[in-house]
Amino acid sequence: MPKRLDEADELAAFRARDARWLYLADAALSASEKTIQALELAREEQERIRKQLKGNIEKYQRLERRKAKKA
Repeated sequence: MPKRLDEADELAAFRARDARWLYLADAALSASEKTIQALELAREEQERIRKQLKGNIEKYQRLERRKAKKA
């Protein structure tokens, strides 16, 4: 009977260890996914700022051309 109990304990420990590794793997994947989302949002924000700056530069150039025509 003790041998059977030892096997059951070993099997339980093995399952607990596997469950822990699966939990850690899921947590790491979740963190990676969050990082990917954050990078994607940062990229989109960067594109928005770039477009806004480009538009502002074009407006300034048009204004300068108008000023030059008046002068």
